[in-house]
Amino acid sequence: MIAIGSIVCGFILGLIIGSQIKTGNISDTAFKTSSYVVIIIAALIMAWQLGEFPFYDYFPLSTGFASALIGILLSKFIIARSS
Repeated sequence: MIAIGSIVCGFILGLIIGSQIKTGNISDTAFKTSSYVVIIIAALIMAWQLGEFPFYDYFPLSTGFASALIGILLSKFIIARSS
């Protein structure tokens, strides 16, 4: 059985953090597609190394961490602030 609490809390925290990311015309901090791919790969490796919570053996990743990453990326694309 999947524990929904850590997934929902991670996603909400990711939405909050991602909504505060400023997007502007700063050329030094422009993310290209390859940057997002590297961030996603690094986050999946980190979530795999963190592992699941004790006694949760349904998925080998930290689902709270992975859902926080999804929340950050979604809110950055949808509701990110302009500088």
